[in-house]
Amino acid sequence: MAARAPRHLAEPPKRFGLSPLQRLFLVAMLALAAVTAAISLLTREAGTGGGREAAPATTRAQPAAATTTVTATTTTATSVPAARPIRPTPGNLLSDGDFERDLGGWTPLGGASVERVEGGASGRWAVAVTPGESRARPAGMARSGVATSRADTTYEAIFWVQSRAGGQVVLALRERAGGQVASSEEAGYTLPDAGWHQLAVEHHTRVPGSSLAVEIVGLNLPADGRLLVDAIDLQVE
Repeated sequence: MAARAPRHLAEPPKRFGLSPLQRLFLVAMLALAAVTAAISLLTREAGTGGGREAAPATTRAQPAAATTTVTATTTTATSVPAARPIRPTPGNLLSDGDFERDLGGWTPLGGASVERVEGGASGRWAVAVTPGESRARPAGMARSGVATSRADTTYEAIFWVQSRAGGQVVLALRERAGGQVASSEEAGYTLPDAGWHQLAVEHHTRVPGSSLAVEIVGLNLPADGRLLVDAIDLQVE
């Protein structure tokens, strides 16, 4: 009978570590644990706000755009013309050339009569020049001492005039010195119709310190002598 070998020699040597099957099982368990942990982490972040939760959206009411409403108005024309506003002219040497106050300083020419009447070219009042009964001389009006002239200076007198179509008007600027007319200029016009017309005359002074006078006369006036004058303006050119 053969002798038995020692136990530690007879048994196959023991291997340290895991078998392939054990390693496969361990890897599977670790993978399952990792997947479970990842799912748990994602679920916690989504449910508990692992990231900062977005604030709920709000809608602010915008102010309404401004709306402008244009209301149409209808104006009915009438036969009565609207009164023209008074437009003072800067530099006018005739402060009362619109006759809104009185006729101070004006004198009639050719036996005419002058009076303030309603219906001016500017403002409410104008002057009506009426020829005298004889009609020997052209009817008109004048004003002396309007201004003291400066030497070698041009002055312009502007008149608004109304009469019948075809009526003739003569404007004059006269320079007086020592009680005599030193020099003067005249401008004649024929009126094309019965409306208001702006007419003018110029004069270049020759005598220093002379006195200026303005005149207006009407020729071929209608039977009622209707020559209207308004808004006289004397300016230095």
